[in-house]
Amino acid sequence: MTPETRQVLARYEDITAQYTATVNEVGEEFAAALARHDAEVAEQKRLAAEQLPAIEAADAVAKAEFARAQAAAAEEKPTTWARESRPTVLSFGDEEDRPAPPPPPPVVHTPPSLPAVVVPEPVTWTRDQRPSVLSFGVDDDPEPTPPAPPAAPRRPAPSDDQDDDWSGRSWVR
Repeated sequence: MTPETRQVLARYEDITAQYTATVNEVGEEFAAALARHDAEVAEQKRLAAEQLPAIEAADAVAKAEFARAQAAAAEEKPTTWARESRPTVLSFGDEEDRPAPPPPPPVVHTPPSLPAVVVPEPVTWTRDQRPSVLSFGVDDDPEPTPPAPPAAPRRPAPSDDQDDDWSGRSWVR
């Protein structure tokens, strides 16, 4: 090996040794923290096991006391009034008092006969009888129509920067 290669290899081995030492240190810290946590959990379980009988006994006493209090309250206070039990009837007027009329007999419907088809006769109008409001043709006597009034001058359309609502119309008079 060349001296340069030995230097690189020595540096690499030094870095690897530092990494291994750091990893081992972190592992030892984790193992110590885990051991402390396991000891705390074991202590909590031991305390809970010691206190469980006392907690259960207190719960049983409280339930029995509550049941006795409820029984005593039920015996002490009988109801002061008794409600008369009767059916409730809702009435909306006199018409409910009358007996219902008997149902009408069923009606049998017969289909109606078809009416005779009446064909209207075509109406023929003479030229003089024909109503003018329904005529869409050209009149024989055209009346001269008055000339249309001159159109009012239109304002120029507003520029795009003034047209805020994009209607193309100026709302300012």
